[in-house]
Amino acid sequence: MIKPNPFTPQSGWEPRIFGGREDELTLFKSNLEDAISVKPNHLVVLGEWGIGKTSLLKQFRRTVQENGYLGCFCSMSRFTKKDKPMDAIYLIAEEMLMGFPKLNVDQAGLLSVFSSKKSLSQAQTQFTKFLLALWKALDTKLAVVLLDDLQNLLPISNTIDILRAVLSNDQIIRDTRFLFILSSTPGGWSNFLDKHDPVGRFFRKRLSVENLDKDEVVNTVNETIEDTGVEFDSSVKENIFEYTGGHPYEVQLLSSHLYDAQIQGKVGSELWDTALNNTLKELGKDYFNSLLARASDREMDLLKILADEKRPLSIKEFREMMIVGPRAKKFPIANIKNFLYRLYEKGIIMRNQEGSFDIPDRMFREFITRIN
Repeated sequence: MIKPNPFTPQSGWEPRIFGGREDELTLFKSNLEDAISVKPNHLVVLGEWGIGKTSLLKQFRRTVQENGYLGCFCSMSRFTKKDKPMDAIYLIAEEMLMGFPKLNVDQAGLLSVFSSKKSLSQAQTQFTKFLLALWKALDTKLAVVLLDDLQNLLPISNTIDILRAVLSNDQIIRDTRFLFILSSTPGGWSNFLDKHDPVGRFFRKRLSVENLDKDEVVNTVNETIEDTGVEFDSSVKENIFEYTGGHPYEVQLLSSHLYDAQIQGKVGSELWDTALNNTLKELGKDYFNSLLARASDREMDLLKILADEKRPLSIKEFREMMIVGPRAKKFPIANIKNFLYRLYEKGIIMRNQEGSFDIPDRMFREFITRIN
């Protein structure tokens, strides 16, 4: 009997099989040992959307617990400019209380250190008091706090500077052993650095999460469908990697649609197009449509050229295409450079070391070629 779909493309859900990431886990284990034998060296995990930061942090928590220490996972919700640093600090405190194993302590009493006043200095002082009180209640050699989606704090980015100041406090360093692991998109983290230089100097240790390689993708798919009654042809598994480039969320989503398309437990190349189209529709709703909404009509013209060409193009090549050939059209040639740089600044395209522009995500390219 064929078992239910084992793939988990939902945001924030842990995959059935945690594939790859051996280097990242090795680095974290080393960081864990240093936190006990030397001092906590707080870590920043950086990666783009869907790259698997949340799953990696949860795997870190599992490693913490396997080593006999305490860990809590805290997911940061999206804040607005109307919110204050104290709101974010209070949320982190609440998440920590809920995330650590049940404490034999009055949680309301611990949170009572936070007053209704919301100045930056009070937020710093009160969070320091909270950590000192919490540490006494934890009864552990090390407490690891995993803060996910820090980019959601951008509207009130003072929160990260408050965290830096608290973790730099002499009493916190001397009397506690908290290790903080932060995750963010690269763009979100760079915004914190632009506004608060000391943040970058304090959180110096960083780990960049990249796409999985081909072997990791194939092994993950194989292990996920093991004992499910469904088999993927080898050509299908190779296509999964070729189209996704090893992007974990795209791998899970595409594999999920392929699994649903199985016929008598077999997934062959004849099912590829349907699964791919369904995947692209979902990726459009999840992310791609919002990405394209940032582009003007003129910028879209250039995007479609990049998608069709499937290779990096220089400004000179764009200009030549607009003057001669099948793509020649009435277009403000002198403004091509500005349009391309705007697309780059909006995070829609990339620019390589040679100065050419490209769409590195093949699924995004496929999506663009299929829209009207």
